[in-house]
Amino acid sequence: MTTFAAADHPELLALEARLKAAWGRYREHLVDLDGIAYREAERAEWEHLQTDLQEIAQARSALRAEAEPRAA
Repeated sequence: MTTFAAADHPELLALEARLKAAWGRYREHLVDLDGIAYREAERAEWEHLQTDLQEIAQARSALRAEAEPRAA
């Protein structure tokens, strides 16, 4: 398996920024809520977060696949 540093790949840096932003949105949308409002909002926000995380993971996998040496 090929590994590479994020500093060497701007695309990975962008994915890390997307990851931080996704978690930030999740927290931001819940921070001022409590009780029933929190429980209802948290469920929906968690689903949105999971979708974002899955998209980021797929993009990261695609970058890794591109970086793999090609068999001749």
